[in-house]
Amino acid sequence: MCFGRRSAESAREAELDGDPGRSGHPVRSDLGEVRSRRDTNVFSAARRVIVRLIAGGRLQWRALLRAPDIDLVLALAAFVALLVDPLLLHKITALTPVMGVLAFLTAVPLAARRRFPLGVLAIELPLLMACLVVFHPNRAAVGITMLLVFTVGLEGGRSRSLVVGALMAPVVIATVFITGTRVGPVDIIAYSSLVLGALLAGETLRARQALGRALAEEAAREREAAAQHRFDSERLALAHELHDIIGHALVAINVRAAAAARRERKAGRDEAPTALDEIASASAGALSELRTAVKALRAAQDGPAPLHPIQGMAGLADLVAGVEAAGLAVDLKVIGVPASLPASVGHAGYRIVQEGLTNVLRHSTARQARVRVEVDDRGVVIDVVDDGRKRATTFLTGGHGVRGMQERAAALGGTCEAGTVNGAGWRVQARIPVDGKGS
Repeated sequence: MCFGRRSAESAREAELDGDPGRSGHPVRSDLGEVRSRRDTNVFSAARRVIVRLIAGGRLQWRALLRAPDIDLVLALAAFVALLVDPLLLHKITALTPVMGVLAFLTAVPLAARRRFPLGVLAIELPLLMACLVVFHPNRAAVGITMLLVFTVGLEGGRSRSLVVGALMAPVVIATVFITGTRVGPVDIIAYSSLVLGALLAGETLRARQALGRALAEEAAREREAAAQHRFDSERLALAHELHDIIGHALVAINVRAAAAARRERKAGRDEAPTALDEIASASAGALSELRTAVKALRAAQDGPAPLHPIQGMAGLADLVAGVEAAGLAVDLKVIGVPASLPASVGHAGYRIVQEGLTNVLRHSTARQARVRVEVDDRGVVIDVVDDGRKRATTFLTGGHGVRGMQERAAALGGTCEAGTVNGAGWRVQARIPVDGKGS
């Protein structure tokens, strides 16, 4: 049984190695072959990881380069390069503890190069000069300097890059004169070009990334505008459909009731027209209210809902003018600069004011409403209050309009509350922060 199990294992190993053990050829299972097979498996695994990383695209490479661990790897590589470079150039014959300490002190700050690029550069320059004076790691020092100025250009701004470039040129020239034995114009131009070229590369990459972020933000705004466009279009289409259906029925009721009342009066019956007149009056009032609500909901008097620009707080004056034309006097007071708000916050605030005034038109007996908007650097506070009295059909706090306002505010980290004021009138109060975080 033991022999049979060993034979089966040998056969499986032979199949893995491509050795036809069943055809009579001997199966190699010595220690060297096992180690070779293990090394091959390790190499294959590493190769698969590298291929998977390459196949993952540029995003994975960028994530790898931006990971904090890469700074530790670069610090270790700088430490090794500072010690190995003078040995390869035959500047020194042996390493001393002083060289090791200097190389260590020079390499450690590189772990914080992206968090404090200017501070690390200011610390590294005198340490690199000390290393150049003591054991001459010329190429390693140039490489570390290029990495640091590249980081300054990548993590800073254009003005910072210009200042650093102006300061680095004399520093490089002084370093070449201090550490070089035979200094010529070619050496100065070469080293200065390498350092300033690294700074320019970092600045170029930073500008490219900023452009990519700007394009991504613009695409996000376009998607938001398209989504809002679809929402407004569907809402407007539904409002028009309700107006066509219910309005047609109300018009028919009004016309028929008025005609019947006139016939009754001609016939000399004065009691019956009273009820018919009430029906005609009620239907006319309902029709007027329906038309007012659709007018307030309309994104534009003619044509479909616009895609650009998104309605913002700057359009409150036009909104109030349209509502006042429908018969509701509105006292609008704006404190602050609405144009300073982000587009998403301004649009949500505009829609909340619009919905609040629409609810006043639809569900309140009010003839006047007050809208107060306070804008500061923290966010916007909206207050819509009317002076109307309760109706028999007063809308509830759980209606779709109030829920929609609450959802708009909550989506941006804010709050929205609605309710009666001292038993009469209605108040809508919303708070929307500019940073997307609730207070």
